[in-house]
Amino acid sequence: MNTPNIITDSDPIHADDLRELATMSGPTVSIVIPTHRGGAETLSDSQRLRPLLDQARRELAERYPDVDAESLLAPIQSLADSRRFWQTQVDGLAIYASPGGGRYFRTERDFTPGVTVGDHPNLRPILPLAVDDLRFLLLAVSRGSVRLFEADRATITQLPLGNIPGSDEDAEGVSTREPQLQHQASQNAGAHGHGPRDYNVLEGFLKQVSKAVEARFSGDGRPLILAAVEEYRGAVGEHLDNVVMLDRIVAGSPKALSPVELHAKAWPIAKAEADRRHDVTLERLGEAVGTGRATHDTGLISREAEVGRVSVLALAERALTADERAAELDAAIAHTLANRGVIDVVPEMPGNHATGAVFRY
Repeated sequence: MNTPNIITDSDPIHADDLRELATMSGPTVSIVIPTHRGGAETLSDSQRLRPLLDQARRELAERYPDVDAESLLAPIQSLADSRRFWQTQVDGLAIYASPGGGRYFRTERDFTPGVTVGDHPNLRPILPLAVDDLRFLLLAVSRGSVRLFEADRATITQLPLGNIPGSDEDAEGVSTREPQLQHQASQNAGAHGHGPRDYNVLEGFLKQVSKAVEARFSGDGRPLILAAVEEYRGAVGEHLDNVVMLDRIVAGSPKALSPVELHAKAWPIAKAEADRRHDVTLERLGEAVGTGRATHDTGLISREAEVGRVSVLALAERALTADERAAELDAAIAHTLANRGVIDVVPEMPGNHATGAVFRY
């Protein structure tokens, strides 16, 4: 199933993409340039790339003389020569190449032109696009329609319902209220209808929806955002034990909303959750500092990341553009990702530190 990007022409960047780049065999070439969304300037964007390509050739020849530079840079050269490619840009372009292949990302994040040649890719320019993102589930429920989506900052994709009822008419065996449901309903303002039987059908329908979601996504890890009238919140949420439904919902009937309209209402909720997780990172780091389970020493972080000890790597925003100790930072980032660690980018850290890491042991 294709994943449509609702931000025109940009390319989503997820943790899996970062991990793939992090495990490239070196040497790697990393290039970022600003681009334009349209107009005559799009034709000149490729001209910004060519001098960076020349710089990459010189650095490869100097530092990695045994590497076939022309072969390594061939995918980037191909992009530079493609007139059509430059007509579908956004605000920035990040390109990565190694002897094993290459990737590029058109982004809505602007970049200062730059090239990095080294043993590890320079992922710092694109890290915020991944760590500020949040993959989430979106459940849109009305009596006549249930839709399920997976989404992130830039995309939304409708998923097949599977065992989830598509409407209250699809729910089975819900015409009689169960005693347990009657007792629960007296304790909270759950879903309600217009009479006893209508109430029973609606309550049973929502129970079946939530239990089917719980069975399917238990342990999935992605938070769930509910799009429904406020009265449905309690009836859906009470049956979710291993699926985290966020407190804020897209309130109101979602039946007439398109996927793009649903996304526009849901993403601010997901973004707030992503921001909250930055605070959790800083709290975890602060609690671990001084116990031997955390450090702000960039050199130590780089060494421990290589052996898989780094569980969480936190970077202040100023570390993304710092030239000082850049190679150590790039190595720490690559090794953390390759060893399934988590990376977060925060506006700033207490003590004005640029980096911080929490160790696994």
